[in-house]
Amino acid sequence: MFGIYKGIGTIDRFDPFLSYKVGYTKLPSEKEISPNNKATNGYWTAWFTDNTMGNEWTKLTLTTGLNPGVKDPYVMAYHKGSHVKVARIVPRTYINQTYVSNLAALDALLNHKGNTATNNHDLKKFKTQIHVSDTVQQLGD
Repeated sequence: MFGIYKGIGTIDRFDPFLSYKVGYTKLPSEKEISPNNKATNGYWTAWFTDNTMGNEWTKLTLTTGLNPGVKDPYVMAYHKGSHVKVARIVPRTYINQTYVSNLAALDALLNHKGNTATNNHDLKKFKTQIHVSDTVQQLGD
């Protein structure tokens, strides 16, 4: 369980108490994910929503390569804790609208805009932790 709290993918990979989940996030800008970026070597970090209820969030670091031309790209990651087994770039139309809404709500919350609610207003968690179980939902459109 040490790996899940510290975000150590190698430990999470072998942890028998963790199960694999599918998480979704919006694909960052091409500049951020570029393999030619010397600072990151193509690795990037983002919050992934792990369920439709909007109460399981995991910060993952991974590499996907550049967008192969997918319109409105999102990333689908099959992960166990912080260990990402596989990630794919998929179009928005492949993803349940609830996941997209959860991600929009998190973006609004972190950027202090929109009509967003959380059951715990401690935003520092999203800056300092790897896994957060607070519910983040968008209220209305």
